[in-house]
Amino acid sequence: MEKEAIKQIQESANIPAIIDQLKALDTKAPCIVTPDNFNVKNLESYMEHRTNYRLAMNTNSLADFIAYSQKYQQEGATCFINAEQMRANTVFDLGTEIAPGHQQHSSTLSLEKTAQYKAILNTNGDRLSQKNASEFIEDWGDFITVYSSDGEVIQNPIAAKRLRDLTIETAREINSKVEDFSESMSAMERIEAKGKELLPNKIQFICKPYSGLAEYNFTIRVSILTGGDKPQLGFRIIQLEAVQEKIVNEFKEALTNAFEENKIETFIGSI
Repeated sequence: MEKEAIKQIQESANIPAIIDQLKALDTKAPCIVTPDNFNVKNLESYMEHRTNYRLAMNTNSLADFIAYSQKYQQEGATCFINAEQMRANTVFDLGTEIAPGHQQHSSTLSLEKTAQYKAILNTNGDRLSQKNASEFIEDWGDFITVYSSDGEVIQNPIAAKRLRDLTIETAREINSKVEDFSESMSAMERIEAKGKELLPNKIQFICKPYSGLAEYNFTIRVSILTGGDKPQLGFRIIQLEAVQEKIVNEFKEALTNAFEENKIETFIGSI
């Protein structure tokens, strides 16, 4: 008897054992043993329906993420919240320690900064020309209230015009002192940028940093820099880190509160 025939007889003898093992596993998807090296083949693709729900849904809408997670909640479903990156991921078929799932159905939320929030972050700590600073007030006038150093409200068109109309004044002061055996002289130069009227000192910028979250009040301090030939404007958000911490806490609370009465557990972390 040829060697190949002997090998085929030996492999065929193992078929009943393989079939018995498949039956014992009680697989959710139907399987068969194919003649080519007796590989086990999944027949799910030939069925009318899948044996389980498999999908990775991605969104930047907080409301849609919550609604989708609540719709497909099941035992073992878990939401992982990465507050620093304003992201969250719900795994619906995570399962339990006794019956772990395949983790094939999930939903991911990635909140995006609003255009208004991006605008103030992009100017924070930056040096702006008079033109760019005045255009910032004009472009975002619906969200802005401008104040002078006296706390007086300056109408946005007027504030923008005053930032365009600045002059640099230079003053030089010389002190001279003569004594019997010594004499000294010092010079002090002062450079100031001035306008004909009260200049903007602070900007209150109210906006939603992320869609679905509350509005926040950002206070921007306006400073005039006179180091160059032309005055420049400095915008700095006061206590930005404190406001961002409040935003992060609101994000975490929004998800934990939404899933409090559902089967979805929430954890701070990422996977």
